[in-house]
Amino acid sequence: MRLWRNIKDIILSFYYPSNQVFIVSYPNSGRSWLKYMLKEILKHANQDLKYINFTHDCSEIIVEDGTRQDPNIIFKYNDRYRYIRSKVIFLSRDPRDIIISNYHQVTKRANNPFYFNSISDFITHNTYGFKRIIHFFNLWNNNRNLPKDFLLVKYEKLLDDGNNELMKILDFLSVSISNDIISEVYNKSSAKKMRKKEISNILDGFNNFGNNPNALKVRKAKKGSYFSEMSNQDIAYCNREMRNLNSYLGYNI
Repeated sequence: MRLWRNIKDIILSFYYPSNQVFIVSYPNSGRSWLKYMLKEILKHANQDLKYINFTHDCSEIIVEDGTRQDPNIIFKYNDRYRYIRSKVIFLSRDPRDIIISNYHQVTKRANNPFYFNSISDFITHNTYGFKRIIHFFNLWNNNRNLPKDFLLVKYEKLLDDGNNELMKILDFLSVSISNDIISEVYNKSSAKKMRKKEISNILDGFNNFGNNPNALKVRKAKKGSYFSEMSNQDIAYCNREMRNLNSYLGYNI
């Protein structure tokens, strides 16, 4: 079955245009923020996002309309031949921060959301929880040489050095734009400003699930928030699992 899946994906790769770019990320890795900034920057360059496909690549367990996908797909199929003729940007984030945001996403930001007895039950769930993130990151590490070009972008670097990270992304996309425009867009896209726009329900593509801080798409948007939201036991569990994460991603325990 895996062979046929790979053949199907190779055939599918020829249906994408030659300039196709995929931005791949696990849910709650900063995709919406990056998409918003790129959209604003490309407006200034008289381009659009048509050739850029933002995808979670089967890693999500529920989408906001309530659709629940087969959670085992990413465990069944580990090859990514679908992307062999395209360029890929992989957007990563510390898995410990992801799991906290993802818990709020699947339990508060979806129709017919999931229910867990506790955040610990979600974190330690073998299919839905922390191990899923580690598997997905390792899967993409193993496949990063398949696309015709690959770029790793870290959410943390976008927070700390956003202008330079955006320039690196735009160079990868072969987009020429002034540094002033990049700085202007980045400064207008701070978490505080984005959160205010989301609460006012004026952000394109952001569904309204109420103003509860944990139901917002733009939640805390900072590094290391898991320290204040996880128990010591859950942190220890995640750190043990982090030992299985390939060092290429560069996240320390």
